[in-house]
Amino acid sequence: MTHAPLVDMASPPVEIMERDTRPDTKPVYPHGLCIRLEDDQLKKLGLDGDLPAVGEMVHLCCEAMVTSASMSESAEGGKRCCVELQIRRMGVPGSPDNRAERWYGDHDEPDEDDE
Repeated sequence: MTHAPLVDMASPPVEIMERDTRPDTKPVYPHGLCIRLEDDQLKKLGLDGDLPAVGEMVHLCCEAMVTSASMSESAEGGKRCCVELQIRRMGVPGSPDNRAERWYGDHDEPDEDDE
């Protein structure tokens, strides 16, 4: 299975300003995009032991089930859609014998920024 191109999920600056008059205190990436892996999940993925440094980029792929899908319309005619996903299966590329490769993936492929 080939993976789709990676899309930057950061909120545009205008959207941040609409949510908060002090955008410097808001994350650029919405909280809903964050996942948390604890001891049990790290062990299942073979990622227990030494942890990566904060700020490092980690490659992963997952399969998620849609648990909720909704759309609402305002009186002004604006539509808002929402889809909730529950990650069911996840994998981290790389050899199980090479910790750096497990966390950071195979670096033989060019990064999106390198293209």
